[in-house]
Amino acid sequence: MEKTISIMLFIHVVAATGALISGALAIILKRNTPKHKPVGKFYFWCMTIVFITATFISVVKRHQFLFLIGIFTYYSTVIAYRALKLKNLHNGQKPHFIDWLIEAIAGITFLGMVAFAVIVYFQTKSFEAIIPFVFGVLGTYGVYRNILKYIHGQTETMYWLKKHIGNMCGSYIGAITAFTVNQSDHIPLNPIILWLGPTFIITPIIIIELKKIKTQPL
Repeated sequence: MEKTISIMLFIHVVAATGALISGALAIILKRNTPKHKPVGKFYFWCMTIVFITATFISVVKRHQFLFLIGIFTYYSTVIAYRALKLKNLHNGQKPHFIDWLIEAIAGITFLGMVAFAVIVYFQTKSFEAIIPFVFGVLGTYGVYRNILKYIHGQTETMYWLKKHIGNMCGSYIGAITAFTVNQSDHIPLNPIILWLGPTFIITPIIIIELKKIKTQPL
């Protein structure tokens, strides 16, 4: 088992490194350059490998943080990727079965996080329960919003691009946060900075990019 864990950890580190580099390149290159699409695909598949290996390692080693941030981050990655396949929801396009399946699995998982956090808190009174609670609540809200859009349709034309940019950048925030927190022993910064720094740095970029998108209400 130790050998298997070592192999999975090696693959995880290589894929995570690829995701960090390609994610930064995708943001720099932006969507209107020819290289953005292949770099973005490379990022998606790196994150897929990161998610698979992170799930395995976190379950075997009972690493709660790695498990939670892995699920939350990959959900954002998948939603961003699927947004490119759902460009015509405002013209009557219907979500595919895979889209409903993604939301169903994610919804059950995030609700499970909330329930787990509540149970842990009442049993231990530990504030560590806040982490799965926050991940669970934010994830559940995201699923709820997506399902409403699937049922009632879209009300603007470029919703898919906003969702793609917002969720891809969100997943990149998660990837960087996972890296900084896991390397906290080697980074001489306050833990609060490691947890919140990536969000404060990248969120303004997301806002700026979303404001550049010209969309029309239906």
